[in-house]
Amino acid sequence: MNKIINIILSGLLWRKYKFFILSLIVLIAFIFVVGQVHQDYLRYNELQDSPTNIGLSFVVKWLIWAGSIILFLLSNHYFNRFKRQQKELESEQSNSALSKLLKWKSGFSKNTQAPNSVQQSMSEESKTEESAVEQELDPFAAIRKKDKLRSYADVVIDQKPDK
Repeated sequence: MNKIINIILSGLLWRKYKFFILSLIVLIAFIFVVGQVHQDYLRYNELQDSPTNIGLSFVVKWLIWAGSIILFLLSNHYFNRFKRQQKELESEQSNSALSKLLKWKSGFSKNTQAPNSVQQSMSEESKTEESAVEQELDPFAAIRKKDKLRSYADVVIDQKPDK
């Protein structure tokens, strides 16, 4: 049972922190490779008759390490911001079933109306344009104008055919 729990938790952690884990592995490997290259340079410099630039090699190594750590932090920061923006977009679009139902209902009510005159349709269009502008300014204006508030369940119940 513990193995199943470990596998599930590992899968959840991998899904959530995949980019962080992979970038951390790349960072550690890069730091290790730079360290090995520096060690090779120091060994090569020992074989020379007059060793030069040993202090500069340490400065370059530490600058490369610092740059790679900064790159790691920046890449994770921007990736997390990108993921946060994606979640915000998904949450804004999460109520698509209700919006589709309401669009369908408004389309149904427009089709059932018999147009009396061209003026009536033009006045309705101007009212909808005004209400659209008003809703852009105040997102709760449509709710305030309603005499009765209805939930998603109320809309579904109204759509259910009577037996």
